[in-house]
Amino acid sequence: MIWEVEEADRNSWGVIVNSFQELECEYVAALEALHKQAKAWCVGPVLLYDYIPPGTRGSHDKSESCPYIKWLDEQDGSSAVIYVSFGTQARLSGDQMDEIANGLEMAGCRFIWAVRSGTWASDEGWERRVEGRGLVVCDWVDQRSILAHPKVGGFLSHCGWNSVLESLSMGVPLLAWPMGAEQPLNAKYVAMGLEAGLMVSQGRITALDRHVICDGIKELMGGEKGRRARERAGLFGTMARHAVEKGGSSDKKLDELIKCLITNKKE
Repeated sequence: MIWEVEEADRNSWGVIVNSFQELECEYVAALEALHKQAKAWCVGPVLLYDYIPPGTRGSHDKSESCPYIKWLDEQDGSSAVIYVSFGTQARLSGDQMDEIANGLEMAGCRFIWAVRSGTWASDEGWERRVEGRGLVVCDWVDQRSILAHPKVGGFLSHCGWNSVLESLSMGVPLLAWPMGAEQPLNAKYVAMGLEAGLMVSQGRITALDRHVICDGIKELMGGEKGRRARERAGLFGTMARHAVEKGGSSDKKLDELIKCLITNKKE
């Protein structure tokens, strides 16, 4: 996120930011005005530079043969699946995992859930009830490929910046459930600033029960607020792709950065 620039040494040339100008234009302008000797080079989203959509000519993405991608391929409709992941650092209690599981079941939506816990396990009754419309993956997953899949229409996320950037780059709206660090700020920026997602709860978020989780999923995937967030996320996805194309904002910034490094001058 752009606030990382504020921590840069004031005597440095600036900082390279994995973001794109259109996503954070006001922050970039304000920061460069504040630190006149430093520059923010927005050269991202880096994840799009080598990205070829699955199924297109020239694509050799190994994730296409993964069981979870095959499972997504088999689902009916577009943007019908919600992806659930809270990153690698979040530590959720067994009780909270149970509430997530039950919230997903109650919402009635199809889902793919990347579970990082080494101790939690769902009960057999729950597995039978969601069989066919829910997939739990306990191994590492290629998150970019999941978010890029046309069957995925939402992301229940902790809102780490990498996850936010990946989701918006693929045009997928977020259901924000921040866990700590800078995540609450990211979540508010996505939901209130960009209007490309929703907060899972408007109050102080600690533990959430199944009913709150269920309501948030239903609104994101089928409600009017979710529809508007999906439209906004789609716009940012288009902007992200254009940014890294030849002549795009990030492509130009990368050229400027290279020239600056070669000439050993400040731009």
